[in-house]
Amino acid sequence: MSKRKKQKGRSSTSVADPTPQAAAPIRVVATPKVAERRTTATVDRSAAPLVFGPDTYRWLGGGFLLVVVGFLFMIGGRGDDPTVFDEDVIYSFRRITLAPLIILSGLGVVVYAIFKK
Repeated sequence: MSKRKKQKGRSSTSVADPTPQAAAPIRVVATPKVAERRTTATVDRSAAPLVFGPDTYRWLGGGFLLVVVGFLFMIGGRGDDPTVFDEDVIYSFRRITLAPLIILSGLGVVVYAIFKK
C-alpha cells in the first residue's frame, strides 16, 4: 500500500492529530404548517360594518345622479328632416356647456363623498 492509502485509513479520532475533521452535515427537514380551518358558522358576514356611513352613500348617490342628468342633457336634438344639419340644435348651450359642467360637478360630489370620511 502507498502512503496516501494508509493515511486515508487512519481514524480521525487520534489524539496526536491536531486538525479536526469536518463533521457530517446535518439534514433538517421542514414540516409544513397546517392552517386552521374557518367554518362559515364562525364568520358572520351580515354583521360586518359598512365602509362608509349612510350620509356618505347619500352623497355618492347624488353625485351619480348628477352625472346621469348631465348625460341626459347631451342626448337628443334629432331634427324633422335627417338630411338637414341644424347647427343651433347640435351646438346648443345645453349640450356644449351645461351638460359637461353638470357631469363634472357630479364627479366632484362623488370625490367629495369619498374623501369626506
